[in-house]
Amino acid sequence: MNSWTQPFGDKRLGPFYMWPVAYSITKIFYLPIRVVYNTKKTNYDTYRQTGTEMGERMKNRDNEFFIEEELDELVREENKEALKDQLSRILACPCCLNGFKHCRKYLQIFTEEEIVQTPYLATAAAVISAIYGDLERAEHYAACVECEPIMKLHLDVMIPGTDTEKVMRALEKLTNLQRTQGFLPNLPLAAGRLTLVNGFRDFTMYGSWIREQKEQLKQYMRQFYGDSAVGMAEIAYAEICYQRNECFEAITTLVGCIPFIEREGEIAVLFIALSLQMKIMIATGQIAVVYPMLDKIYQRLYAGKSRWLLENYGAMKVHGLMYDGDVQTVSDWMEQEAPNELGELCMLDTYKYMIKMRAYILEERYLAMLSLAEYLREPLRKGGRTMDLCEMDLLCAVSYFLNGKPEEAYSLLDHILPVIQERRFDRLVADEGEKVYFLLRNYRKERQKDDEYLNQLIQLSKKMALLYPDYLRKAKEDYPPLTETEKEILCLLADERSNMEIADFMEISINTVKFHIKNIYTKLKVKTRQQAVRAAKENKLISIR
Repeated sequence: MNSWTQPFGDKRLGPFYMWPVAYSITKIFYLPIRVVYNTKKTNYDTYRQTGTEMGERMKNRDNEFFIEEELDELVREENKEALKDQLSRILACPCCLNGFKHCRKYLQIFTEEEIVQTPYLATAAAVISAIYGDLERAEHYAACVECEPIMKLHLDVMIPGTDTEKVMRALEKLTNLQRTQGFLPNLPLAAGRLTLVNGFRDFTMYGSWIREQKEQLKQYMRQFYGDSAVGMAEIAYAEICYQRNECFEAITTLVGCIPFIEREGEIAVLFIALSLQMKIMIATGQIAVVYPMLDKIYQRLYAGKSRWLLENYGAMKVHGLMYDGDVQTVSDWMEQEAPNELGELCMLDTYKYMIKMRAYILEERYLAMLSLAEYLREPLRKGGRTMDLCEMDLLCAVSYFLNGKPEEAYSLLDHILPVIQERRFDRLVADEGEKVYFLLRNYRKERQKDDEYLNQLIQLSKKMALLYPDYLRKAKEDYPPLTETEKEILCLLADERSNMEIADFMEISINTVKFHIKNIYTKLKVKTRQQAVRAAKENKLISIR
């Protein structure tokens, strides 16, 4: 059994299964490794025999070979051969795309010629290029591994694109390899998203098949993921049910499979299951359970030492607490953890970008939200991410509508609503609550539509609006009331009048103007004119031009 697959209890045939000839199979299979978060050196045979630690934690795609300090030391020593050997081991582990992302700086040590002439480095370069949205470069590197059919098949599946027939052909060939040779493909799971159906690829077009063929899906999952497939088919089925607003069917499925995932499955699969369970609880009005659920999810990720899964925990927490009107948590996340769209695009951050768009809407920064959407649009389109595009365009429509541009909002709805209806993304729309409710209601009126499905979405979003009136609503300060004179002076401050000009206009003394301005500052808890005007605008305390 391969050393890089022993934590998963199966025989895994990955895109990096062909090692450099210089390393003997025996040497690789029994090479002692260091377990992350554990200072002692050991091997997985010892763990499996004793049952300690490994028996107490779930399967985890965090890569035990990825020890940044050791890799950095190899770079400083310019020891390319040792670095190449260590990278081959890292990349041969059960596939975690975040692991590829963190290997990027080490891949840059090699020349372009070295990369294209070394199949597993070219494969890594292809995946990393796709992660950063450069699909043309990803295909360039993929073409360099045509001589390695297994690697090429994995890349045909993993590199985003719109050619679904190529993907299905590759999956079929990998399935045949599993049947005939007993090896498993080495495929990722969710690619930074909290979903399997819209994970490393968008499989939502097969929603009806997943809904009707759960048992067949179990077999496929087993063929692709082996022992790690515990609960995957059930989660995919529950996701489809949830999107179709079949919440009872979704939650009963999850409740039935989560204990099995906790005992035998992967921590990443459990993370997706628990996050979906939280969404269903929110959709059914049980916001009180979100806080203990968030604690449970964090404890499981922390106990499982899931460093790369924890990167998405903050965004998931923020999204959940938005429904409870927790503006401060959103603000803290935006300052400390949210991805920066002014830097380099990373497609593994798509989920976090989507949460950031909602934060922009909450903060009434509509232009920033629309700019972020345009930043993502082309990579999502080229990657065939239909569900992501529908979600993003729905948020864009909300932003246009709230920013006084209803026609732009309605044009987007004209485009996405047929797709939403075809794929039954009911909850994708309804979960946005009040803002989508008003948008759809006005859209129906302006377009003079009497459509049963549209009416259904309006009713679902209305229900969420009633459950969570503070969702995506900016918190308003509870200021003491302003006097009529203070309101008039605020209007003049907004018009950038000086104290003398205000005194002349109001026919009062300058000292009286200063007295009123001091009272305004005290009531609004500000220190400058600019802050006073901003607070008045944001909280609609007065009518300002």
